Amino acid sequence: MFFTRPLCRVSPRFRIVAAALLTLALAAGCATRPMPDEDGDVDEPVSRGGTLGPAEGVTGTAWAEMSAPPKAGELKPDDLKWEIFRVPGKQPASYSYVRHEGRDAVLAKVEASGSILRHRYRIEPEEIGLVRFSWNVPNARTGANLTLPQLDDVPVRVVLAFEGDRSRLSMKNSLLSELSRLLTGEEMPFATLVYSWSRINRPGEVVVNDRTDRIRKIVVDSGDHGYNEWRSYERDIRADYRQAFGEDPGALLSFAVFTEGEKNEGQLQAFYGPLKLVPASAVARK
Repeated sequence: MFFTRPLCRVSPRFRIVAAALLTLALAAGCATRPMPDEDGDVDEPVSRGGTLGPAEGVTGTAWAEMSAPPKAGELKPDDLKWEIFRVPGKQPASYSYVRHEGRDAVLAKVEASGSILRHRYRIEPEEIGLVRFSWNVPNARTGANLTLPQLDDVPVRVVLAFEGDRSRLSMKNSLLSELSRLLTGEEMPFATLVYSWSRINRPGEVVVNDRTDRIRKIVVDSGDHGYNEWRSYERDIRADYRQAFGEDPGALLSFAVFTEGEKNEGQLQAFYGPLKLVPASAVARK
């Protein structure tokens, strides 16, 4: 049951906290449209989040084709469509298709910016199988982000968003979901599973977001090593979801990559290899 306290009574401070929460939470939902002002012009301030539209530098590329979920028949344009979801309060990051060290990749460039590059594709619970991904992070010295002690993680993340029984959301999470709708036009996903490279947490550790338990991170690598090289991973999504949330997942709604940078860090770059989903039926045939 949703918490129906009028949003106008929510303090500005709580709205700011909620906006920060949405940095990782908002990887699924419906597109949002900028609202016109009194003169009919579209007002789209930096603080507004939501779907900005297709990622022109990624959609339709070889990387997008390699990241398309397996399906019968030929791929359609929507299968190769990736979009930018802006994090509230930040300028969008730059994502573009490149060839890096002989591989098809997406290059993320951020400087006091951050946004999610996502593909919306529904996979029913019984077909959720494996995800394969890779990334390459330039040496920490090339971006001041990792020299800041308050930043624990290398800013490369793979984000999966799931459907679920929203009546089970706590009062706090229901309110955050409503604030998400207010700030971005989209509800907060029922559950968000994040694969991350951490500087301080051990591989395999589950880290629950300190403001909402609907975002949980699984550390796939850790430490200050492995820069300037491709690092590849294969994960059992269902097993990881069970480990993180203690139950089976609902339908998968979207998969994404996410890079962000803070002020005074200088420009940060990261490369992502294709994201490949392997359905459960294909895994069973092996």
